[in-house]
Amino acid sequence: MTHNDIGTSLIRSLEEILGTLPLPIKALPVRIEGEPMSYCYHLEQLYMAVNEGHGVLVLTDVFGATPCNIACHLIENYRVRVVCGVNLPMLIKIMNYPSADLDTLANKALSGGTQGTFDVNSILN
Repeated sequence: MTHNDIGTSLIRSLEEILGTLPLPIKALPVRIEGEPMSYCYHLEQLYMAVNEGHGVLVLTDVFGATPCNIACHLIENYRVRVVCGVNLPMLIKIMNYPSADLDTLANKALSGGTQGTFDVNSILN
C-alpha cells in the first residue's frame, strides 16, 4: 500500500528480476484525490484475497502517511504485520522465504530493507 503507483512499479520490477513469484503480492495505490476510508474496504478485500490462513504482511512507503495510517486500521481485526519503507531489496528478501511465518517475514522485510542500502561512494573509495 503506497502513494500512487510506487507499489505497482516495485512489483513489476520484482517480477522482472525473479520471474514467477513464490508468494502472493498485490499493490494498492493510494491517490491524493481518493477517499481514505474507502481504501480500508479495498485493503480488507486484498487481505482476504492473499491471506492463506497465516496472516498478511502489509508493506507501506512512509510511516505516518496515509497508506500507513490506513494499513494500521487492519491491526485490530486481522492478523497483519505492517512494515514501512518498502523498497526493492526488501521485496527480494521476503520472496526468498516463501514458507516463513508472518513474524519471520516481517523481520526479513526489515533486514532486507536496511541491508539493501549502501553508501556506494564509501564502498568504491
